[in-house]
Amino acid sequence: MARSLTEIYATSKQIRDQYLELTEFTNSSKMSVLDAFTWVVSACIMVFETVLDVFKIDLAKELQNRINGTPAYYANALLKYQSGGELMMNEEGTAFSYGVINEEKRIISRVSYSEYSSAGFNDKLLLLKIATGKSGAYERIEGNELLAIRSYVDKIKFAGTSINVVSRHGDVLVPRVTVYYDGAVSEDEVYQNIENSLNDFIANIEFNGVVYVQRIVDAIQKADHVLDVYISDSSSDHQGIFVAQYDDDNLLIEDEKNPGTYEKRVDRMFTPNSGFIKQSSKEGSEATLQTWRESIILKIEER
Repeated sequence: MARSLTEIYATSKQIRDQYLELTEFTNSSKMSVLDAFTWVVSACIMVFETVLDVFKIDLAKELQNRINGTPAYYANALLKYQSGGELMMNEEGTAFSYGVINEEKRIISRVSYSEYSSAGFNDKLLLLKIATGKSGAYERIEGNELLAIRSYVDKIKFAGTSINVVSRHGDVLVPRVTVYYDGAVSEDEVYQNIENSLNDFIANIEFNGVVYVQRIVDAIQKADHVLDVYISDSSSDHQGIFVAQYDDDNLLIEDEKNPGTYEKRVDRMFTPNSGFIKQSSKEGSEATLQTWRESIILKIEER
C-alpha cells in the first residue's frame, strides 16, 4: 500500500541527513532549497507507489479472471454447459463459448472436484462429480448426455490434463435405528415426520460434502413427537447408519467386510460416492434396499 507524502518525506529527510557532511548546520525551514528538493522527490516516490498499487489491483483481476486450467475453472465451465449447444472459438482463439446463452439448457446443477492418483499416471487426475436437479432431489445424468458433457470437457481442457467426469446414482441412505416416540399420533404420522426431517437434512447438506452419522441421528431426533433415537450395539440387531453406493458402471458396490451385501455400515462419517444421498427407490438394483420406513423401528416410550 502506498505511503503518505508525510511518511515518505520523513523517511527521505532521515536518509538525507545521514549523508550530509556539515551536519552541524541545520535548517528546519520547509522553504529551503534542500527541503524543497526533498519534498519534490518524496512526491515523485508517492506517485510511483500509487501507480504500483493500481497495477497490483489490475494484475490481480487479470489473474483471477484468466483461463488457467484450475479445478475451479473446470467446475465453473461445467455449470455453463448447454445441452445440445455448439461451442464456438472466440476471435482471439483463446477460449470456447456458446453463441447464444440459454439458461434452460444448462442441465448441470452441481459440480464438485477433487484430485486423485492412479496407477500408470505420474500426475494426479482431476475427478469432477456432476448431478442435475434441485437441492434435495439431485439425479444422475444419463448415457448420451454424459458422453456429450465429456466431449465438451475434452474441447475446453488444457493439453496434457487428465480429467474424469462422472455422474452416479445417489448414495442410498439406510438408517437402521430404533425411534421412541410419545404415542400422541399414529405411526404413519411419525414416519412421515421423520421422512420430512431427513429430506430437509439432505436438501441442506453440501454437494459432495462430508456426511456425519450424528447429524443424521440429529435430523431424525428433530422430527415432531420423536423422543429418542437409539442404535443398539447388539450384534443380533445389526443396527446403525448404512449406505449403499454406486460405481461408474452404475452398479452397486459390495461391502468388502460382508460380501454379497451392498449396505456398508458407517462408523462416523462418509463422503457420498455420487456427491449426494437419497432414500431407496425400491426399483431395479435398489429393490432389496430398505426404505426409511422399513429400516426404522418405532416404539412408544413407556413412562
